[in-house]
Amino acid sequence: MTPDTLPPQTPSADALRRAVRAKYAAVARGEALSCCGPVEACAPAEATEVNMIGDAYDGVDGYVEAADLGLGCGLPVEHAGLAPGQTVLDLGAGAGLDAFVARRAVGEGGTVLGVDFTPEMVEKARQNAAALGYANVRFEHGDIEALPFPDASVDVVVSNCVLNLVPDKARAFAEAFRVLRPGGHVCVSDVVSRGALPDAVRASAEFYAGCVAGALDRGAYLGIVADAGFEGIEVVAERPIDLPTGLLPDGAEAPLLSVTVRATRPAAGAAAGAASATGETTLRVYDPPQCCSTAVCGPDVDPALVQFAADLRGLAASGVAVERFNLAQQPEAFVREPAVVQAVNAVGTSVLPLLVVDGRVVSHGRYPSRDELAALVREAGPEPAFSLEVLASTCCAPDSGCC
Repeated sequence: MTPDTLPPQTPSADALRRAVRAKYAAVARGEALSCCGPVEACAPAEATEVNMIGDAYDGVDGYVEAADLGLGCGLPVEHAGLAPGQTVLDLGAGAGLDAFVARRAVGEGGTVLGVDFTPEMVEKARQNAAALGYANVRFEHGDIEALPFPDASVDVVVSNCVLNLVPDKARAFAEAFRVLRPGGHVCVSDVVSRGALPDAVRASAEFYAGCVAGALDRGAYLGIVADAGFEGIEVVAERPIDLPTGLLPDGAEAPLLSVTVRATRPAAGAAAGAASATGETTLRVYDPPQCCSTAVCGPDVDPALVQFAADLRGLAASGVAVERFNLAQQPEAFVREPAVVQAVNAVGTSVLPLLVVDGRVVSHGRYPSRDELAALVREAGPEPAFSLEVLASTCCAPDSGCC
């Protein structure tokens, strides 16, 4: 589900993200109760409680009370089949509860990574990890739709009642697929519905932040997992979620379910076959000087850069070789590419960002949209969609007299 396919009454993806971030920042600060538990702050006054998780964590090895904010709807780690020494990534890690449970399974020799897009949650999780002395559990601030982790870098991805909050679930699962090593698997607990939720519910950003309005139909949800490239998809746990009177409009019937889904990224042979079918196209992105490799960092992240980073990762998942270079950190990469040297000498650094496909400049001066990016790679030929006229003999700006 992308912002373009949301019902007309639904708030924009940015509005939904702001609502979710604000709600969970308040939960992290202790200023609001979980919207997946008591919901006085996030549902109509007549609604009293949505019990998504109850006492399911009772007796779970590795449970950390300080990290339990009542935000889950299942026990994905219990069904993830973790083994000592594995690297595990927890999407939407919150205060770290499932990461700490996973850490007990992978042991001292394993690594557990957590990512959350609410800074307050990341800070709380880091404080919890420090208090426990867990040096092999790390938390990063980032977006699930544009994960700040390398390709094929983790063995298992887990998530608990988070992906239902993400506007673009297809992109989120594509990102999970990307960071998994071939043969790795994902195990997520989430909220789904039997049938479509009423527009009145989907139109409420507060309900979205409360883990209700983001729920997709069960079949559609599993379809997104399959479309991302996963195989062996199975629902390993499922139970109904009781909704209190007043949470849904009168007469509305859209039963909610907590499901735990496990699926596998195909092994290396299958992945290599898929990549070879797309050809050997190489896309190189040359960025202007930025705070980090993608500029998706710091407190004021440009949403356009987040989107572009996610688009590149989606392109890479389709088999295109993608490389990205930041002038502030990797100037030597700019010198190695003749087309970039010519462009920068001719125009200056204002020509950046530069996109080069198989040695030819195909875009300059701005970041293309998702559709433009796909077209640039797919249709790269003698006449690129974006052209930059430079002279092969140019060593600096034309008519500058420097050479």
